[in-house]
Amino acid sequence: MPHLKKILQEKFKLEEFREWQLEIIESIIDWHDTLVFMPTGWGKSLTYQFPGVMRPGLVIIISPLISLMKDQVDKLNELGLRTEFINSTISITDKRFTLDEISQNMPDEVWGIKFLYIAPERLNDEHFLRIIKNVDISLIAIDEAHCISQWWHDFRPSYMKIKWFLDELKYEKYFPTVALTATATKKVREDIVERLWLKNYRIFTKWFDRKNLVFIVREITKKEEKLKKVKEIIQKTPPYWIVYCSSIKAVKEVYEYLKEEWINAWIYTGEMSANNRESEQNNFMTSNYDVIVATNAFGMWIDKKDIRYVIHYNLPGSIENYYQEAWRAGRDGKTSYSIVIASYQDTIIQEFFIENAYPPKDDILKLYDYFYKDFKLWEWVWTQILKTYAIIAKESGINWDMKIWSIIRIFEKYGIVRRWFDTDDNTSDFRWRWITLLLWKKLEKDIPILWNHQDVLKNESYFKLEQIKKLLFKPGCRKKFILEYFWDEEDLSNLWENCWVCDYCIDKKKLKEAVFKEIVPTNVFFIILEFIKKIDNRFWANILAGVLVWSKEKKITEWNLDLNSDFAILEEFNKDVVISVFEVLIDAWYLYKSDWQYPKIWLTERWRLAIFSNGILLDEKDDLQSNLFMKASKYLNKEKEEKTKKIEKLKTIAKEEKIDTYTQTLEMYNNWIWIDEIAKKRELTKQTIEWHIIWLYSEWKISLFNVMKLSELEKLKFIKDFLMNSKIEVTKLSEIKAEVDKVRNDINYVDIKLCLAMIEKKDI
Repeated sequence: MPHLKKILQEKFKLEEFREWQLEIIESIIDWHDTLVFMPTGWGKSLTYQFPGVMRPGLVIIISPLISLMKDQVDKLNELGLRTEFINSTISITDKRFTLDEISQNMPDEVWGIKFLYIAPERLNDEHFLRIIKNVDISLIAIDEAHCISQWWHDFRPSYMKIKWFLDELKYEKYFPTVALTATATKKVREDIVERLWLKNYRIFTKWFDRKNLVFIVREITKKEEKLKKVKEIIQKTPPYWIVYCSSIKAVKEVYEYLKEEWINAWIYTGEMSANNRESEQNNFMTSNYDVIVATNAFGMWIDKKDIRYVIHYNLPGSIENYYQEAWRAGRDGKTSYSIVIASYQDTIIQEFFIENAYPPKDDILKLYDYFYKDFKLWEWVWTQILKTYAIIAKESGINWDMKIWSIIRIFEKYGIVRRWFDTDDNTSDFRWRWITLLLWKKLEKDIPILWNHQDVLKNESYFKLEQIKKLLFKPGCRKKFILEYFWDEEDLSNLWENCWVCDYCIDKKKLKEAVFKEIVPTNVFFIILEFIKKIDNRFWANILAGVLVWSKEKKITEWNLDLNSDFAILEEFNKDVVISVFEVLIDAWYLYKSDWQYPKIWLTERWRLAIFSNGILLDEKDDLQSNLFMKASKYLNKEKEEKTKKIEKLKTIAKEEKIDTYTQTLEMYNNWIWIDEIAKKRELTKQTIEWHIIWLYSEWKISLFNVMKLSELEKLKFIKDFLMNSKIEVTKLSEIKAEVDKVRNDINYVDIKLCLAMIEKKDI
């Protein structure tokens, strides 16, 4: 340890190792292949640079990030550790000089090249491979190793060459392989091991628990409210901020709004030129801007320590993306915040991206035919297509350049084409757009695309989307969900039941100290479980809730669901509240929601226990109600407002109808039409017409003489005397009738009601 610490101080100008860095370094020094899953900002680079210095030979680092590559090269050269890189940004002459030097000198000499950074596409260069085979290798590090996994959204076909590259170099000599990435699920990790054929390896998974990061989720749907919330956060908190949006359009909307509010913000998107992007990034790094509004193109190699707030304006596409972006806050260890103000409706945007990333087979074949239209079957081709995606989209008939981009990536993945053909003509307008056909023209059945696998990947993308929705929109500890997702067992073991640094745990703590009323009666949970059983697992939450609350939307009526016996059984509740009940029952494992594009609600085995043993739901009602309160409390005011409006509307309608119906009765009664005949003509009961007449008398519309036709004076006097002498304090007619019946049985409700009206008017 003292010896290693001395090297750390002398070679890297650092005083101490960070937590677990030393264990990783020792694993590599001991010749173990090593997998490092460490979030950005925790010093992944040192874990392979340090053993590279200690071991003889050249250290090769495979990295897809050209800008990050340059940054690492500059830092190592400043430390006196000779480092070079080879990628498409340097000239053929510079590449030749670098390779000649590597082939002739020893990396451990004072001026010898010790570290070589390469892009994965370099593995296609046979000249490069011939030279490297004759060089002593210290170790090979694979940065952003998740790109080798078929499950990763940013899968890079060039990474598939790495396994072959390692086999070629290790045929006569052995050196450790180090695979590093910031965010990878258990499935991706296993895929990395399998695709690299790692055997004697050690794995390090930790640090996913950022203890200084607070997670806040606020579901906001309306654009105006979202924009105001962004402004409020920025104006009420200290700098600095990143606002992530899912589209360039949203970026521009947020940016323009903030500028109108005199907030020192700027913009960053992938459509900007490389020079502009670099300029804006530098301005943010040097604190010339307080806020950057950006797509996820921003931040890959940002190391600004004092970013306090990362705001997600829209729903991220996956937990991997979300957490990687959230981690850009608080790298100095001070309390910082990840705030999501996305809404459930943002799902539509992400579904749009998924559908375009995995185009239908017909579109893929259409573009294939377009690329090979000038060639005969089985004709060998090595042709470059020098056209922009927009032109290709128009000429091929696909008419969407984003879809063209996605299809070309699929072609590249299966070795049909190659992008970015390396001619070193960096001034060309077609740079990054060149496409080279690699295979001869084939019949459709022989095109080397695994169609079923494409469907699997599409379903995986929808699964990831479902997971980010669960993280952000379901009640539960956000941090615990993240650690479980990334399978960080050590940090999970140290986490209490609640983290107390996410909005759910904070609100739950407040809830324990507060008294709240039940949002729905417990029987509502039973009603919903029984209803879903009868509906037979055919629909999704929005439709099911619509049936229960008396929605008349088109799909419900088209499918005759409005004829269901449970239609409108929960009409007194807001639809969002009912959907929240579904979510609570899903969390409690009474219901299951599929991971499909339009997820259906299914019953679990546990529902049987709930239906046949009421005690289970009753025992859990406090937890169910508290979760429902946290999930649906935001809808309560909305529900109250809707109910108030509905009641007021009904009162107005009733008042208008009341006045109208009484007027009709009055007109007929004044024309000496008998009460029985009025009731018959108006299709009302006789008692209703009598009630009308008494009300009209109370309102001075009918005289005492005319109203006396309804009863007898003797009966009316008896009722008055009875009420005065018995001193009964009852207001309901049924209760008065019950007491009067004890004395005589010829008094009816009309007699009592008329007597009360006459007493009120002092006519008796």
